[in-house]
Amino acid sequence: MRNSVRANIELGAQIAIAIAVLVVSGVLVKRLLFPRPPNAANMPRISVGERLNVSGADWKQNGKSLVFFLNKDCHYCTTSAPFYRQLIEEVRNRNVKALAILPNPIEEAKAYVRSVDLPIEDIRSGLLSSYNISGTPTVVFVNSEGIVRRVWFGAATGHEMEMREQVLALIDEGSSAEIQLKQQVGRR
Repeated sequence: MRNSVRANIELGAQIAIAIAVLVVSGVLVKRLLFPRPPNAANMPRISVGERLNVSGADWKQNGKSLVFFLNKDCHYCTTSAPFYRQLIEEVRNRNVKALAILPNPIEEAKAYVRSVDLPIEDIRSGLLSSYNISGTPTVVFVNSEGIVRRVWFGAATGHEMEMREQVLALIDEGSSAEIQLKQQVGRR
C-alpha cells in the first residue's frame, strides 16, 4: 500500500510537470507566432505645431507638402492608395508637393510606390520612429516652414471626403492669409 501511494504521488507529479511544460510551450509558441502589437497609446506620435525634420527637405521651396508615411507590407497603405493618388493629383494643381517616406530599403520603397501608382517623385527610406510616427499609413500636412498643420492616422477608407476637405481648407487657409497680407501691404 505504501508503494502504491508513492507511485500515485510520482505519477501525479509527472503529470503536473507535463502539463506545466505544455502550458509554457504553448505560451512561447503563441508569442513567437502571434506577437502582440505595441500599445499605440505608449508610442510616440507626431504632433500638430511641431517641426517635421526631414533631411534635405526644403520646405520653403516646396511650399505646402503632404508627407505620406507608408510601408510596403501595410495592407491599409495599399487599400488607401487610390484615394491618395486622387488627392495628390488634385492638390498638385494647387502647388502642394508630395513626399513619401517608407521604412523599407529605397529600391523596395520606390517599387512599392510605383506598384500602387502614387504620383510621388520624392521617395525616401527612413525609420518611421525617427519622425515620431507610430504606424502606417500616416499622412502629414506641412506648411512652408516645415510645421505640421494636420496629421491623419490609419486607413483613409470611409474618411476620404473629410480628409480631402481638410486638406483643401489647409491649402486655402494659407492662401487667404497671403491674400490678406498682400492687401495690407498694398494699402500702405
